[in-house]
Amino acid sequence: MALETAVPIVRTFRSHPSSLYPVRQFIREQAAASSLSQETADDVVLATSEACVNAVLHAPTRTVTVTWRCARGCAEVLVQDEGIFHRRIPMPEIEGPTGPAGRGILLMTALMDEVTIQEGTPREPGTLVRLLKCEPGVLRH
Repeated sequence: MALETAVPIVRTFRSHPSSLYPVRQFIREQAAASSLSQETADDVVLATSEACVNAVLHAPTRTVTVTWRCARGCAEVLVQDEGIFHRRIPMPEIEGPTGPAGRGILLMTALMDEVTIQEGTPREPGTLVRLLKCEPGVLRH
């Protein structure tokens, strides 16, 4: 796929809720520069934000690294932290500080064409979430 040859743009953010707005702004700017449609850009921004929320809230990590690559109508975002991935089954009764919680991965998979998670473990901390979204009609290889 052409993504392998695309130059990655990497930013590191402090692992804190106040960093979520700058993460969304970074992804929105990259999507605009890549001429993605508004709908595709919105999906990528929301999925990236969800991945970062998970890292900030659930991973004991100082930083979250976000990598952007885009080529031929496909955008790839990598979200990496220094933490351990904890498998949780979403429960409807879970309430977060602003409403229902525990549905981030479900939302990411609904918005994106591909979502992969390399789970950080106690022996090898560091979770990597890969998000891929292509414009409608673009073939993924």
